[in-house]
Amino acid sequence: MVSFNRVVLAGNLTRDPELRFTQEGVPVAGFGVAVNRVRSKSEAVDFFNVSAWRELGERVGNYKKKGDPVLVEGRLQYRTWQTTDGTKRSAVDVVADNVQFLSRNGETQEQAEAPAAANKAPAENAAVGDGWGSAKALQGEAEAADTKEEDFDDIPF
Repeated sequence: MVSFNRVVLAGNLTRDPELRFTQEGVPVAGFGVAVNRVRSKSEAVDFFNVSAWRELGERVGNYKKKGDPVLVEGRLQYRTWQTTDGTKRSAVDVVADNVQFLSRNGETQEQAEAPAAANKAPAENAAVGDGWGSAKALQGEAEAADTKEEDFDDIPF
């Protein structure tokens, strides 16, 4: 059976990234992205919570602010938790593998990318609060190794 979990979003930050650290000292930045959804007669906006771990999270947390345009590549992650009053909650968030900083006209300014292995969400419980990471455990999963265009130079087609 084939499994594939990939998402690409281009939009604007809805709030300043919040850079936090797990108990083990792993940095994680939480931020929101608003993506315009254009329809034939009306326009709507979708809002996504994004978390960026380790070096990628530090870059986003240090260089981006509310309103800045970004392109986020990553994976969807479903999480559940129980509130202090016993209510069960769930959410689907984006765990970023790559964040490209865009200029106001949509062109790439700078790419903030962490190596695939270095940007894994830790599998242990990490309370990072505010709904974007206070889940029971943000679980890392195996990712395919990064490939470059040069790797395919000897393919005959």
